Amino acid sequence: MSLVKWTFIALIGLPAAEILAFLLVAGLIGWLKAGIALVATSILGILLLRHSGRRDFARLVEGLRRNGIAALRLDSPAAATMLGTILLILPGFITDLVGAALFVPALRRWAAARLAHGTRSKAGRHGQAARDRVIDLKPGEWHRVSDRSRPRPRRQGRSKAKGEAKT
Repeated sequence: MSLVKWTFIALIGLPAAEILAFLLVAGLIGWLKAGIALVATSILGILLLRHSGRRDFARLVEGLRRNGIAALRLDSPAAATMLGTILLILPGFITDLVGAALFVPALRRWAAARLAHGTRSKAGRHGQAARDRVIDLKPGEWHRVSDRSRPRPRRQGRSKAKGEAKT
């Protein structure tokens, strides 16, 4: 699936899943405790961001300066910590669970490997086929040839003069 479709699914599905998760947790431990847990994880995320956010952000910026976009790797502690704290700040038990998982090095490496595997296999399927169809020529190596043997498609609704109304 394309990134646009996944983004659309996430924007629609994640809030619904978060509400369902909250209702399940509230049913298990009670409404007040579930609400306190949501607020507590958001406060924890804010405190973690304040504590390590500047240092990790500086490390991330320095890595981007040195290595460009290749520095954005999920298995690097700076990027994973930043993403984890942002996910902890967002209200919801699912985002809290994913954010907390990014603080565990073994889970962070596993997620980075799965993400890398998914992008590699997708690039292998679609990227090579697209490159095989592209022929890169310099401007002096080609010229435009009109294709008169192919009939032009007729557009419907254009048979009458411009001012006439359809009946």
